[in-house]
Amino acid sequence: MPQINDLDPIFISYRHSDGDALADRAAWVFRAHGVPVWHDQTHLPPGRFQRRLQEALDSGLSGAVLLVTDDMVHSSYVRELELPALLRLEGDSAFTFAIGNTITGSDGRLDYGAPDRLLPQEIATLSDFDQFAVLDHAGLARLAGAMAIRRVRRAAVDDQLHLDIQTRTPALGTRKVPLALRTRPPLHSTSVPPAEAWEDFAPFLGDLPRIVQSAGAQHLHITGGAHLSMAFALGAALPTTTGLAVTVTDQDGNEWTGAETQTVPLVQSAIPLDGPADSPVAVYLDLVPAPPNKGFRRYAESHPYAHAVEIAVAKREPIPADAGPALVTELRQRIGEVAGSRPVHLFMRVPFPVAVMLGRACNTLRVTLYEWEREVEPPTYLEMATVSAGRSGGPVVSWTTDRTAGKPE
Repeated sequence: MPQINDLDPIFISYRHSDGDALADRAAWVFRAHGVPVWHDQTHLPPGRFQRRLQEALDSGLSGAVLLVTDDMVHSSYVRELELPALLRLEGDSAFTFAIGNTITGSDGRLDYGAPDRLLPQEIATLSDFDQFAVLDHAGLARLAGAMAIRRVRRAAVDDQLHLDIQTRTPALGTRKVPLALRTRPPLHSTSVPPAEAWEDFAPFLGDLPRIVQSAGAQHLHITGGAHLSMAFALGAALPTTTGLAVTVTDQDGNEWTGAETQTVPLVQSAIPLDGPADSPVAVYLDLVPAPPNKGFRRYAESHPYAHAVEIAVAKREPIPADAGPALVTELRQRIGEVAGSRPVHLFMRVPFPVAVMLGRACNTLRVTLYEWEREVEPPTYLEMATVSAGRSGGPVVSWTTDRTAGKPE
């Protein structure tokens, strides 16, 4: 029996005839929960089904999910080869196994006996395993959350848990870390996260405090890179009020920690607007060395905001990692002064760690997040999602689905 590594991907077992779409959705929900997936449609070239499990086993697996659909009764391969091999692996306590069930009885309730009827096994009774109703996205998210918790149960090292996030690149080549978070990348001819990525990401953010707690971690180490709206939302899932220590490492290897040792001079300018006094306020953070982006001013002037401000670095040079905490504290104070009790619409051009840290600090604000869509003509800002840190059920209040420039609500 191969040795089980908790950091290896999981395997999805399913029937192609009526399970392809479900397996594809499930794979992305798992990835958005930090659980990498070995999935034959993305990892194997076309070929005989008999190859898929052996190649997966040879590469290493940490667990498996069986997706039970009506046509599974016709799959002799899953019943006689794939499932028995997975159940033998399940004999190792390090291997996680769960069932996603789509079969319901005449009363509309989940049919817990369906897996055993469709896939009878001599070595195990499938009804003894955890079963999750995966009739909708919420059910897939509950299953993914449970698999993530099992994945991290022994993952904390010196009370520290590692989360690596990527939202712009395909899921292949995932790093072997306890939480290897990958979302659906931008669609063709776009540069912003698709709505489906937010649908997958939002329930993970609601589960994240429980996942960290399950690992017994006191410190979360975040690496990788992400769209800034998603980086902010990630931080909002773990507001500073939780007491959890968070370190963010940028792509140059610099650690942005909680020690306030430097400051960064800022300049702030207001944009004259005549919107209703009770409308949201628009805030643009421009903290990178590149020349200013004039797109925010055009966007703000064409929408009925109560106020709009631009906050930029006084000198166009990289921000030292040591200056991050003090910078975020000042940004949070300035945003609060501008907003008062009104909602904030936030436009960011900042280092990835700043977006995460600012999300942690804005725990009393309702913030709508925007991304710069450079693949349309003319380029413009698009509304992504609204978040509220400390909110029960997770910080994401809503996300847009039309991906068109809208008016502040």
